[in-house]
Amino acid sequence: MRLRSLTMALLCGGATFLTVSCENEIEEMDMKTVSARNAVGLAIGQDNLVLNLPPDYGQMSENLRNAIVGEAVAPSECYNTQFVAVQRKYAVPLVADPVAIQNYSLYTQINQIYSYFFDRGEQYFGAGGEYTQLMTKRTRELEKFWNMPGEIIVNGQHVATLENREALADVIEAFAEGVTSREQAYAIADVLLAENAKSPLLPESPYFSLDGFATPYDNLIVIGDGLVQMVSESGVDADIVWTGVLAHEWAHQIQFKNMGTWYPNGAAADPAEDTRYTELEADFLAAYYMTHKRGATYNSKRVAQFFELFFQVGDCGFSSPTHHGTPLQRMAAAQLGFNLADNAQKQGHIMSIEEAHRYFVANVGKIVTPATVYVR
Repeated sequence: MRLRSLTMALLCGGATFLTVSCENEIEEMDMKTVSARNAVGLAIGQDNLVLNLPPDYGQMSENLRNAIVGEAVAPSECYNTQFVAVQRKYAVPLVADPVAIQNYSLYTQINQIYSYFFDRGEQYFGAGGEYTQLMTKRTRELEKFWNMPGEIIVNGQHVATLENREALADVIEAFAEGVTSREQAYAIADVLLAENAKSPLLPESPYFSLDGFATPYDNLIVIGDGLVQMVSESGVDADIVWTGVLAHEWAHQIQFKNMGTWYPNGAAADPAEDTRYTELEADFLAAYYMTHKRGATYNSKRVAQFFELFFQVGDCGFSSPTHHGTPLQRMAAAQLGFNLADNAQKQGHIMSIEEAHRYFVANVGKIVTPATVYVR
């Protein structure tokens, strides 16, 4: 399977992890050890192991990894949440480990590619499959709730993939530059497995299963164990994280189906505003389903938890094309969805997709205002 070349480096060549401290100063965790010459490439006698990817690979709705491990965050009054502290807890040792960080970009690409192109077998969710039953139930609920039976594929992403010789060989054989046989792919997979043995963070770090994305072409949603683990450690129950991320990505699939009608010229002219608008609508639609009596039926005692979920994953990258909305904006979008379901006169009635979209458009001004910043 040879596809047109598009090399995608997620994090290499002097890039940095960026976080904003409580003192509102940008802290940079130095990643000078990241090199275009990854360790696996050197081991097989090349300067670098390059993965050549098809042009449409970059056309995912979003990848939550990109919003988490992203571009420079503009200084502002938008302070970070506990989720940022959890990210940093795992980033610091990753940056300090020369073996792990030298292979970071390659490993994240391999796991993302496997989830995107190859993993179509029986799925499990959670490192040990402990959330598979929940995700199966939620998928069936969402299919019925939004009248989308059998339309969406939901995949789990796991660090265990990076210990699987066959999975590694699948990606390498299809996409690695210069590889022309399965035998070559196995040889490189064995080098990867040897790299794993050199570092306690390869591939165990949650950064290697941090993806959360939806794709428009094959109706795919991917949710990584590492993403759920990090958000859960910020103080949100894991079942709410799984449900919320799934419902949010499902909302993007709804947007894909209606893009030509809803956003014929884009949601906004500015890329950051365009992304924020669609992300906040996804938060709104997710919360509507999570609250609804015919959806996930979260009761009032758990309302604070899913508000906290959307609050924790807010960001302050106002000029970034991956900007999803500030913590308060994301919480406000979730509150809007909650109120719509909770205050409905007919509790059993589910709004159509079109009705829900029109409601969001009419009320988005209550969420996004120049003064909407998070100061705690």
